Amino acid sequence: MIGIVVTGHGSFPNGIYESVRLIAGDVEKLEVVPFEEDQDKLEEALLKAIEVVDEGEGVVCFADLAGGTPFNVSSRIASTRDQVHVIGGTNSPMLLSGLFQRKQPIDSFVTSIISEGKESIKAFEVKKKRAVNESDGI
Repeated sequence: MIGIVVTGHGSFPNGIYESVRLIAGDVEKLEVVPFEEDQDKLEEALLKAIEVVDEGEGVVCFADLAGGTPFNVSSRIASTRDQVHVIGGTNSPMLLSGLFQRKQPIDSFVTSIISEGKESIKAFEVKKKRAVNESDGI
């Protein structure tokens, strides 16, 4: 099973995990690592979380912002480990979907989850009603 680490600024990782947990229940092999201020403490916490969730099939670190500190520190770790991947721009649908796809190969998992994350972004649109002309006979 692919291990999951959720990281991000402030309360983001705890918040998104709690949201997903309400839908999916408790999740095995998932660790939450919030970032407050200290990059060294973040790196230490991420390394520990990766170790806890890694069962040998890989680990994906889901970060809030691509290019943010949690993403960058996770990426630095991933650059030295073949089976650690990092996804930035995490949203609830992609994380939730990922919980149910953790048995597939890690490269396929990452590709699928990114696609689902993009597909889940929708804009609300109000459809305008067609004006009724008196000549319509009604």
